[in-house]
Amino acid sequence: MNNPWENPNQEPGTDSEPHKMPQGMPTGHVSPPVRRGAWYAWTPLIIKYLISIGVSMVAVMGYTFFYISRHYEETIGAMQSQQDMLNFSLSISEKMLRYTTQLEGVTALIVIPVILYMFHKDRKNERLAGVIPNRKAPLWKYGAVIGIAATLCVGLNNLILISGISSYSASYQQTSESLYSAPFGMQLLCLGVLVPISEELVFRGMMFKRMREQSGFMHAAFFSSLVFAILHGNMVQMLYAFATGMMLSYVYEKYGSVKAPAAAHVVMNLISVAATQFGLFGWLMEDNLRISVVTVLCAAFAATMFVLIQRIDEKPVLPGGPEERNTAAI
Repeated sequence: MNNPWENPNQEPGTDSEPHKMPQGMPTGHVSPPVRRGAWYAWTPLIIKYLISIGVSMVAVMGYTFFYISRHYEETIGAMQSQQDMLNFSLSISEKMLRYTTQLEGVTALIVIPVILYMFHKDRKNERLAGVIPNRKAPLWKYGAVIGIAATLCVGLNNLILISGISSYSASYQQTSESLYSAPFGMQLLCLGVLVPISEELVFRGMMFKRMREQSGFMHAAFFSSLVFAILHGNMVQMLYAFATGMMLSYVYEKYGSVKAPAAAHVVMNLISVAATQFGLFGWLMEDNLRISVVTVLCAAFAATMFVLIQRIDEKPVLPGGPEERNTAAI
């Protein structure tokens, strides 16, 4: 049986040169893709949350020990009844909420090198298997990524404010208060840089990429974005995370590098942190016409950036193909 991806100029039935495979398949003779269990795509996420649980446990134990050493008599008194012990535990939990941003940053610092190691190991295995990856977009095209990330961030937040759904979510308000209670510099470092990089390595660099090896783009993008959204824990962030997750998956697909969605995610988070700190969204909400015009302009600019990203040719350069021959002739 002839290979459906063989060179059209080759005589049918001959094997005089290696077959050229499409994106995501190894060179050589056609063979069915290796089917891996569900754990293959979920492993990075499990590792991330095990690290998060470990960091939280160490922090709680450390803070509890410190608190007991400073308030020994109060702690002994709290042990006299079950209700007092419960109140003591709740008090420790409430105090720990103040350090949510710092804990997220520490978790990200540990997650990044661990997942980065797994990411590079996957890429090495692809090269050994002869998989031809998508070509990487040049650096000057990253302007479109920054543009669409910035305008989507502002536009989607405006839509959330206009709809009023954030006022109906107590968990969203509690999450916002705990995250934005940290010093501004700590917010920029942890929420603006470390957390988005770690999330992109886990959700796009590993989960989406591993799902993409087994299925089409829409399937991998939808399910990785859905998981990304659900794990945010409240309806407001779920809607925002799903929409941005789909965009980030598409950016990764077109740019051929996890640096692109990571850069986009960093831009979005930095804008969110800065806008919250300086009251940008509150200022926009003061005038309905103002927030409406800004939202429409964001949508128009994001659509323009999407068209530019869509025009990026991500198809891999096949060995011995016309593009490779042209490059060699220059």
